[in-house]
Amino acid sequence: MTNSLIAELRSAIEAHQTPEIMTPAQAAEFLGVSDYYMLDLRKRKSGPAYSQPASKIVRYMRDDLIAWMNEHRVIAG
Repeated sequence: MTNSLIAELRSAIEAHQTPEIMTPAQAAEFLGVSDYYMLDLRKRKSGPAYSQPASKIVRYMRDDLIAWMNEHRVIAG
């Protein structure tokens, strides 16, 4: 990822005041996917890293979501 793209992404995050720690619904909105998709990723253990401090509580760190997106980039051409 180029430095300018990283800077642009960080700027957009700060402009929208995205929380550092997100619920699954917030993480889904941040990534532009459905809540169900986030659940499916957790079940398949193929999604972004998350914390589960209690059996029914799941939280995502913003940096983990960004890292996961970077890992799954497809460069055309």
